[in-house]
Amino acid sequence: MVWEKGLRPTQVIAVILAVRILSVFLVQTWYVPDEYWQTLEVAHKQAFGYGAMTWEWQAGIRSYLYPSVVAALYTILKFTGLDYPVAVVILPRILQAVLSTAADYSFYKWSGGRKWALFLILTSWFWFYTSGRTLLQTLETVLVTIALSKFSFKDGAKGFHEKEDSGWIWLACLTVFIRPTSFPLWVVLGIYNLGTTNQDRLKLVLQTYIPIVLVSGIVLIGIDSYFYGRPIITPWEFYNFNVIQDVSSFYGQHSWHWYVTQGLPAMLGVNVVPVLWAIFTILRRPKENLVGMLLLIAVAYHVVVHSFVPHKEFRFMLPLLPILLYMAQNVLVPWSRKAKKWQLYLTALVLLLGNIVPGMYFGLIHQSGTVKVMPLLREAIPNNRSSIFFMMPCHSTPLYSHLHVNVTTRYLNCDPPAQGEMYESEAFYNNPQRWWRLEYSTRQTPTLVVLFDVLKGRVEELLKDYRLIHTLPHTQFPEGEVGENVLVYQKLDGRPKVQASDQLM
Repeated sequence: MVWEKGLRPTQVIAVILAVRILSVFLVQTWYVPDEYWQTLEVAHKQAFGYGAMTWEWQAGIRSYLYPSVVAALYTILKFTGLDYPVAVVILPRILQAVLSTAADYSFYKWSGGRKWALFLILTSWFWFYTSGRTLLQTLETVLVTIALSKFSFKDGAKGFHEKEDSGWIWLACLTVFIRPTSFPLWVVLGIYNLGTTNQDRLKLVLQTYIPIVLVSGIVLIGIDSYFYGRPIITPWEFYNFNVIQDVSSFYGQHSWHWYVTQGLPAMLGVNVVPVLWAIFTILRRPKENLVGMLLLIAVAYHVVVHSFVPHKEFRFMLPLLPILLYMAQNVLVPWSRKAKKWQLYLTALVLLLGNIVPGMYFGLIHQSGTVKVMPLLREAIPNNRSSIFFMMPCHSTPLYSHLHVNVTTRYLNCDPPAQGEMYESEAFYNNPQRWWRLEYSTRQTPTLVVLFDVLKGRVEELLKDYRLIHTLPHTQFPEGEVGENVLVYQKLDGRPKVQASDQLM
């Protein structure tokens, strides 16, 4: 990159914050249920007294730490009378955007203030897509990035005499409690730190590692035990359910090589080119790239460990993104010193456009209907005695965190069933008519019904007393029970007609 003058810290922070806040308003799509159901719904119930709690919270595999932070924000809104639906929806995302700003600035400092590093982290399409989402993986990535900026990398003889910062150990403990999936990274970095420390190793373990692990562990276990009402260690419960009992496989399985052949390439997008270049450079001259080699080993070990778990998702690799981009800027910087100006601008333009296209598509278009339907449902609710039935695959939409109205809701359950049994969502799709008759044989049918258009032909008889009031585009790539459009039906009961079907783009 070519700038004649260096950037001041305030300028860097302002630019980062502007991009992260922009992402809050530009990213208007659905990604995964956990963004809402493992954070916002829990926080909404803590603050307002009503919300939904999934099976994970009965099993005790989630930490209350992050939801409690959001709940504190909700509580402020509640007692100031500012808990308008738009504030309840937007402010937690702005809070996360601010946290992501701190991570991005830490990444920039970790790189030594390199402008290529700033460019890569700000233009990364997947980080733009996720940095303002209230996902546990987003917070995990924030903490990993800040911890790496404090880690004592020994790059050359000088590094062995620098003062070490133990702040990364505190953050590592915090990430493991929030998402135990980051543990493999800290295993590699912890071993490296003990092997290269300029302190007495036994003294470091006894006076730094153990006290920090004990203090942070006791505090975090205490927080979770208080909210669960029983002694509990959530990282252990997470490991027990997802790995030992392999409950996570119930939600999908992928081949062992999926992260290497699909997961990481999709996350990186066009940035896969400088990342592969960096990996080639490191492996070609490992002695000249000691830090790069360490990071590559940490990434490889993280991927290998997670590859043994059958259930895989893109977001599980999110904490690796800042590490891979750090490696990429390490090869771009020396190249840019020799490159011609037109080569610099062409490279920057290709990387920028290569990230803008997927960022805008996935942020504005793909899977937008299930988010945009929530304010429409709130407006269509005639009174608090109304009810909404989400006739869709389980957790396809947010719930009370976006409705912010205490009405009865019904959604299909997909808790892991007992062996040999069928979960509710599967039973519904096998025979919707039978399920409906059993569910509403003794009580009123719902006021509003939300479904994907792919189901419409199978339930038209059930909806003969309903009228279509909204049609919202959702995805151009329907799959399984997820259709192209989201449909909203309202029960015919003599109330004034609602505006006819909308086509929202």
